[in-house]
Amino acid sequence: MKRILVVDESEAVRDTIAFVLGHDFLVAERAPLADSRLLTPEETELDLLVLGAPPGLGSGSAALKKIAARAPCPTLFLVTSKALAQAKESSGKIDYLAKPFNPYELKEKVARLVAEAALPGAISSPSIGGRTELSRYLDFPYLPAPISRLAKNFALTSLPVLILGEAGSGQEKVARALHARKAEAGPWVAAYAPQIAADPFRHGMKKLLSSQGEEVGRVTLFLFGLEALEIGAQASLLTVLEEAEGDGQEVWLLSSSRADLVEKVYRGEFLDSLYYRLATLTLSLPPLRERQADLAALAAWLAEDYGERLGCGKVALSPEATRRLSNYLWFGNLEELETVIARTVAAHRKALIGASDLILGEQVEVEASSEAGEGERVPEPSNPGDKELARPARLVNGDYRDIRVLINELAHELKNPMVTIKTFTQLLDDRYDDEAFRDRFQETVGNDIERMDELLETLLDFSRFIHPARERVFLYAELRRVLEEILPECVKREATIRWGKKEESSEVFADGEQLQYAFGNVLRAVLSQVKPQGEIQIDVEGEGKVAIAYVQEGGQMSSLSHYLELSSLPGEEEGLPLRILLAKIVLQRLGGGLAVSRLEGGRILIRADLPVS
Repeated sequence: MKRILVVDESEAVRDTIAFVLGHDFLVAERAPLADSRLLTPEETELDLLVLGAPPGLGSGSAALKKIAARAPCPTLFLVTSKALAQAKESSGKIDYLAKPFNPYELKEKVARLVAEAALPGAISSPSIGGRTELSRYLDFPYLPAPISRLAKNFALTSLPVLILGEAGSGQEKVARALHARKAEAGPWVAAYAPQIAADPFRHGMKKLLSSQGEEVGRVTLFLFGLEALEIGAQASLLTVLEEAEGDGQEVWLLSSSRADLVEKVYRGEFLDSLYYRLATLTLSLPPLRERQADLAALAAWLAEDYGERLGCGKVALSPEATRRLSNYLWFGNLEELETVIARTVAAHRKALIGASDLILGEQVEVEASSEAGEGERVPEPSNPGDKELARPARLVNGDYRDIRVLINELAHELKNPMVTIKTFTQLLDDRYDDEAFRDRFQETVGNDIERMDELLETLLDFSRFIHPARERVFLYAELRRVLEEILPECVKREATIRWGKKEESSEVFADGEQLQYAFGNVLRAVLSQVKPQGEIQIDVEGEGKVAIAYVQEGGQMSSLSHYLELSSLPGEEEGLPLRILLAKIVLQRLGGGLAVSRLEGGRILIRADLPVS
């Protein structure tokens, strides 16, 4: 079995990676050494090093390359999202993964690095915890009952099996379970399909299959990443398979793809001869969003499994926890669900897991920082006379203590699928004959996606705000800057901005950047709701007070409470639109507050106040 060492300052990160990879690899983990050493003498025989990049080093820096050069194996660096954006393309023995990471992306990068470095000699043991343990991944509830029956029938044959499904749907686990269930399957060989094009890799693969075939009679070859296989590499792979068959080698061929290969064949992007060789039998694994009826049983099965594996005894989920898991958007599918339950059980180690115990996204680290003291508040002023500036918010709309975690999590989970959706809209001209419909569809959906993208960027900006600066700023001047920025949106909406009271000399004690962010979100939310050709009145009063009034276009402000599972207290105003909610939280951090009132005639009044200097 391949050996992986995980080195990172965060215990939560190390534990999560160990859980994700523990099924398929021997994983050791520790914090960085106190001295300058990268590895100890006992850690030289590794197949992969997963290393949290030292703070301050860009992912494309020479320093990271020097660190990787000191390792006796490929290195996967854990970096920030900003550092990842600056990184060069991964190559050779180095790759990068941004934190927080998706478990399926982690597994893909690890598999590629290990497969690339392993040949020849990429034989792994046929099972991790025994063939019986692996074969259970063909059972319900891991697989839907009909697919479970079909997969077990496929395991009785020696025909090629193609496993299709979205990222994180469990393709590799199902492939390993098929292999474990078949007594005469032989050794397991895994290969990242796009690497087949490289001559050394191809020759190593041929040599490996030949030598293993001579020793044991049959080899199971699992090819993953077929969706990324270019035409040239497809031809190389087909040659390898044909030569193996011509030499009389017995190879049971299992493969997986995230994309619909039939569609790629029709578009001329995938060789039909290779497809029909790989897809004699096909298993399609549904995404978790299509398995609502199975999710409760699946979550309970995983909780019980990890309870036993972690020595916690029998672990169960409360009805509230199950309901929250059922309502969650699982873009990472089975593997993301498994990761969430694994780290939740590991962190709490108790028999009954409640909804508030579930650890989603970066919640472990965020909660730890909150417990440290001032993660969400303006620091206590050193001057006793300024204590009034750090008072609690004066205007509130409910309690949203968990919103930072939820928003950050929501933004990261939706960002990548959103890009995929936009890509599909650009392919519509290959699917529809009605040009007018096609153009309208592309324009409408494309615009919606762009608006979603802008909103998600806003959420990500919000998640980066922690400790506000403490400076004196002119409230009117900051609002003028915000209005200049959103002027094109006002023109598009044909909205008129009318100033009422203007206390231009009014100073407040706040972070200028965060203040502009807050009022920018308020005004964008107002623009999205004001009547066409409507008027927005802004009053800047003394004592750090701002009032924004307008007439809303139909309906009421949409509530976010349902989606975030936040309940309103008796007598409080209902949940706020997301942009208003973000502004409220930021203003509270600055020592101020925000509230929304509905007046007669559909008129909306938004009041904000800030500590005065």
